[in-house]
Amino acid sequence: MKLSKLLKNTWPSRRSANSLVAVCISASLGLPVKAADLLNVVDVALQRNLSLSSAETNLAATEYELDINRGKFLPSLNVSANTNWNDGTTHKYSSSDDRNSYNNHGVNVTLTQSLFDLGDIYSHGSTQTDIDIESLRTEQTRQQIIREAATAYFEYLKNQAQIRATQAELDSSEARLTLINRNIELGNVAGTERYEVLAQKERTADSLRTLRKDQRIILNNLANIVQQPLKPDFDLQSSIQFEAISSARQNELNSIMYTSDLTLLIAKQEVNKSRQVLRETGSTFVPSLKGSIGYTYDNTNDASAKIYPDKGVTEETVYTLTLDVPILNGGRDYYRYQLNKVDIDRTEIDLQNSKNFSQQQFDEFIYNINDFSASLTSLTTIIQANYASYIGIQKAHKLGTRTITDLLSAESKLYGSIRDYESARYDYVINLIQLNERIGNLNMATVGKIAEQMSPMGDDSSQSPIPLHLMVQ
Repeated sequence: MKLSKLLKNTWPSRRSANSLVAVCISASLGLPVKAADLLNVVDVALQRNLSLSSAETNLAATEYELDINRGKFLPSLNVSANTNWNDGTTHKYSSSDDRNSYNNHGVNVTLTQSLFDLGDIYSHGSTQTDIDIESLRTEQTRQQIIREAATAYFEYLKNQAQIRATQAELDSSEARLTLINRNIELGNVAGTERYEVLAQKERTADSLRTLRKDQRIILNNLANIVQQPLKPDFDLQSSIQFEAISSARQNELNSIMYTSDLTLLIAKQEVNKSRQVLRETGSTFVPSLKGSIGYTYDNTNDASAKIYPDKGVTEETVYTLTLDVPILNGGRDYYRYQLNKVDIDRTEIDLQNSKNFSQQQFDEFIYNINDFSASLTSLTTIIQANYASYIGIQKAHKLGTRTITDLLSAESKLYGSIRDYESARYDYVINLIQLNERIGNLNMATVGKIAEQMSPMGDDSSQSPIPLHLMVQ
């Protein structure tokens, strides 16, 4: 099956909140690391990754903003009530004072409805655009996590292949050093041969230490992405065809990118939002219309009242239609409008910049993938040639016709070409994953097509560092 075949599909994801502290404690206590295949690692990352949880929470919060904004189109009802106790005394010269104590109370009900306000309409559109942007950013975060988890998985496999080849080279160097020391003791070879072998052995040991250090870093990075310790347990099958992407397929993928690349879609929505905000700002120069109905009931409860209303009760219903025409507010709306016009220019520049960057990355991934495809063909021939050369020089060295320097050089070339071959295989897949993300097509279905071409890893000690399937002529 060809790894270069890309699918366009969507896949639902799940998420759950888990404590990063628990993960750190598990790692620090050295708890067992669970082996997992590629799909399992990506699925766990989508469930547990905190960045995705944060993005989904932010999207949910933005959706409430739309509900809040929608309230501007609905009527508002206000009710108010009051009560007062009145205690008064009228002082007289010719008679006794009049004392009057009573309670008055009332209630007011007002129903208000906005009939026409362009600002509310455009503000609602801006809020909807915000939700669209956050939805795209959430999906972008999801694809980013898939890419990070899958990339870390294959970085581990690449590192493991490098360790396997370097360990085999070190074992060969140690065995050769032991043999040289024995021959020197027996007087069969000159003592100077030992130093070249020792130097190569130490260089190889140093490289192996660095690779093992890198492996710990990769596993820590993978654990941080999936929020739990996991160890890749599946590897690419040896029968995979790493083919180049044809020109026709490149044009097809390029077209997909301009319609599905999440970075471009977000930039386009930012342009739409800036235009929506400009319309909202321009609406401040347009009259608005509002209607209201108010009912008031007031009861003075004054038993001594001698004038109208003689019962102390007043009822009133008021119908109001308000036309608000903006005239002048110191120029603030005008300059805000000009500011938003400039902001449209900025978002359009950002959109063009995003297009240029996306195209640059797309081309780079295509170049890398096709280069790795060609390199794997060349490296196959190089490994076969270096292997044959190494075997021949090894035999010639035993016969005394080739020096130890020739043998060490041949061995270094062989293992070096093996490491280059293994790196090219995994880098091909990593760039393929990154290409899928660039065109907005990285999902569980895409990862699943790669996982189908992977098999459980065997015991490292039983695996040959030399790709034996390449030795078949």
